[in-house]
Amino acid sequence: MITINQLRENSMRYIDSQSVALIYLLKVIDECLVFDHKTVIYPKNLYCRDKTLILYIFTSDYQLIRLSYDAETVSVITRDLNHLIKSQYDISNQESQLSLIFEDEVIYLSPKMDTTAPYVKEFNSQLILICKYLQQKGK
Repeated sequence: MITINQLRENSMRYIDSQSVALIYLLKVIDECLVFDHKTVIYPKNLYCRDKTLILYIFTSDYQLIRLSYDAETVSVITRDLNHLIKSQYDISNQESQLSLIFEDEVIYLSPKMDTTAPYVKEFNSQLILICKYLQQKGK
């Protein structure tokens, strides 16, 4: 399971543009967001040095928070997951993908594309947690 503490550790490992972005994102998280045991995080493009890091945070009150960093600005977008039209989880031996379909946007979470090879298994596990999270809303 990928946690905020794990992301903090990652931000201190390297000195590169993604680590700087992660530090800024974590600062906003610390200042503005509250987490509990039901919160699930998906760090899209973590370890992909040539892609923009996007943190997707699934909160206990069924909100999806998207954080990104660009040119010294952190962007925080909150979506109500009650407006999710459909989620689709596709899994095969080679890869898995979760599609979150809203009226005005489709968000694709695909571990094979969203991280580097050593971390795909961990990201696949995170997708399973997100699927379980989405299933729990009805209960």
